[in-house]
Amino acid sequence: MLELDFADLAATEAFARAVAGLVRRGDVIGLGGELGAGKTTFARAFIHARQHGPAEEVPSPTFTLVQTYDLPDFAVWHFDLYRLARAEDALELGIEDAFAEGVSLIEWPGRLGRWLPRDRLDIMLTQGAGGESARHGVLAGHGSWAARMETLARLVLEADA
Repeated sequence: MLELDFADLAATEAFARAVAGLVRRGDVIGLGGELGAGKTTFARAFIHARQHGPAEEVPSPTFTLVQTYDLPDFAVWHFDLYRLARAEDALELGIEDAFAEGVSLIEWPGRLGRWLPRDRLDIMLTQGAGGESARHGVLAGHGSWAARMETLARLVLEADA
């Protein structure tokens, strides 16, 4: 487990870019936290980091439940499962294809229940102590992400320097 503090929005975005640099096809990133904790901010910065060329608009998928971005290396599937009625309903969103073919960013991952893959990075964001845009992150790497946690910690420290 890794705990990080982000002084402001720019620091949260820099963290998202660091994570984006480590992902590979098939990765799942669970984004937890209350409403307004920074989950969509993280996802937006992550997607922009993986794009080549002009930044595409990255709206919150609160009402559509999923937005897909066809990027040069793989597709990124951004799920917001807050309004998901049942875990099985995620199958209708193409979540199995996302797990197999792209990278999945999942807001409210706990709503997937047994469908949530064991191999994933969990990021829990909460309000930080340093002001309105400060955030605190708790990261837990499972499966292949457990081995990448040390690299991720090093990248975040380098970005802060």
